[in-house]
Amino acid sequence: MNTKTLIATPLIGLAVIGAGIGAAGIASAGTLPTDGNTIAMTIYNDTDQTMTLTGDYTSSGDFIAAPQDTLAPHSSEIVTASVTDWDGFTAVVNYGVPNTNTIATFEANNTPQGASTDGTQVGGYFAHRYDLSSNIDSAFPNMNASFTIAPNGGLVY
Repeated sequence: MNTKTLIATPLIGLAVIGAGIGAAGIASAGTLPTDGNTIAMTIYNDTDQTMTLTGDYTSSGDFIAAPQDTLAPHSSEIVTASVTDWDGFTAVVNYGVPNTNTIATFEANNTPQGASTDGTQVGGYFAHRYDLSSNIDSAFPNMNASFTIAPNGGLVY
């Protein structure tokens, strides 16, 4: 066996193990149903605060992966929901930002007429301290949207 083979064999083994771990991570994310429409919401908490779930609901259907009770600073989660008809539905997740009397509402509306994040907002006394952005990556019947809450860097307190 030459030196190149001695070096390449362990590296190939690590690559195969790494690919297996990556595939396991994808598989554990779950599969969405195909018998209706779905919503997948990726929520990013880009603040230094742990946010606490204050409420969630769907207008019809059910959560598949419900929101976490808390969302740690600088972390994210994927919330999924589905309904077995093709009429469309809405999923809403509300998180409170501690010590600020602020509520962040993340809303995804998935209908045959189009997808929107209308209703997404930050409210409360210190709402002006935060920016909340959203982006729709795909629309009806399988909506994918991402949301980010971050401190408003331009404000002086």
